[in-house]
Amino acid sequence: MDISRKLAEYVFGYSFGNISDQEIHAAKRALLDMLACAVGGFESDSSRIIRKVIEEEGGKQEATVIGSGVKLPCANAAFVNGAMVRFLDYNDTYFRMRGKLRFGIHPNELIPATLAVGERQHSSGKEIIASILLSYDLAARFIDASSGLPLDNRGWHYSTIAGIIVPLYVGKLLKLSQEQLIHAMGIGGVHTATLRIIDATGEPYNMTKNIGLPQIAQNGIRAALLAQQGFTGPRRVVEGNMGFVSTIMGGDYDLEVLTRARDQSAILQTDLKGLSAEHTTQGALNAVLKLVKDHNLLPDQVASIKLETTSRTAEHTGDPAKRHPEDKETADHSLYYLSAIAIIDRAVGPGQYAADKLKSPQVHSLIDKITVEANPELDQFVYAGIAHIKTKDGRALSCRVDYPKGNHRNPMTEEELAEKFRGVALPLLGEGQSERIVDCVRGIEKLEDIGQLMELLCLR
Repeated sequence: MDISRKLAEYVFGYSFGNISDQEIHAAKRALLDMLACAVGGFESDSSRIIRKVIEEEGGKQEATVIGSGVKLPCANAAFVNGAMVRFLDYNDTYFRMRGKLRFGIHPNELIPATLAVGERQHSSGKEIIASILLSYDLAARFIDASSGLPLDNRGWHYSTIAGIIVPLYVGKLLKLSQEQLIHAMGIGGVHTATLRIIDATGEPYNMTKNIGLPQIAQNGIRAALLAQQGFTGPRRVVEGNMGFVSTIMGGDYDLEVLTRARDQSAILQTDLKGLSAEHTTQGALNAVLKLVKDHNLLPDQVASIKLETTSRTAEHTGDPAKRHPEDKETADHSLYYLSAIAIIDRAVGPGQYAADKLKSPQVHSLIDKITVEANPELDQFVYAGIAHIKTKDGRALSCRVDYPKGNHRNPMTEEELAEKFRGVALPLLGEGQSERIVDCVRGIEKLEDIGQLMELLCLR
């Protein structure tokens, strides 16, 4: 079917002039949400280590590292910034269900590559918006085309698809020809396959979870730069013998879906997060928080907590390996920890992962009162959760949430999204600089050079 040629034709012809006002607005929201994730991850240990290693390498000053203001080669800047974005598990989600199985991606992890290459190219705000929308659309196509067992259930992490996607949308910013885009896909696609162990049920997590997609994006940018100089790659990286479909997907892939225009823009079907936690826990956590706040519950009043969730949520965030997490990377995927800290702090945000909270005897005592059960009736809602809290004075309280705040069926308001950004930005950037960033993103289509936004993202 010559998939690479069809995708290259689509990318080459993609234009800001064909984008609707609704899509432009959604792209701005996605960018501000991504910046909230990045700024919030700046001070993490994993980000500090990555910055030290990559910044010491130096190189051509092409793109800004968010927070530090250091300029690096664009591929390296995308890697460093992408790791910040992933740290908090505060980022958006696009997914599709295959029965009880889920295949999805956090698409705002693709944006750091757009910003890094865009800054190198002095791209306009309109070009950045188009690149963001293009990256979301390509990611959704690769998710939707999975016709059998999803990528994750085959032992591969979702970032694997980014090796084919990133060279396309950054190649657009680099103004590659259609032929160069085809080769960029091939170069990037053959060198990407990330093991699912970085985000697997039954395994405690570690810092490597934060660099799954960022490393692939770094490689994808270099693939596009190589193609620009005439380097060649396999033209049939998707459908060819021993290519992506046959090797990674076991032949279960709908190539017509991959190349067919979507009925609705993917970014309009993407869910943001109101809480800093694994996305399918959002319903159960919202239910817990509502009970705690509505009934003014204190931790020492709680006798037991039972959480009913989707089958996938119970398996992925309720497995024994995550009951008593010892690090942030595991805690944000532990429904036990997340529910306990929600009861104690009445919040699940970046501040709930401080070292003293992870080690708190009160948290771990409350964890021992929590059970997590799969309720297959909730599977159709994906994010749904039911919280049952019994109190020591005999009350039995219950709450169900099907569409938590941030879901595209229950979207965050403009002010709520701005508050999400301010919540992580104010301690680092101050009120004036934080508001300038919000205003800049809201008017990004007016920028002649995306570097104007990147300058605002440096700590003063």
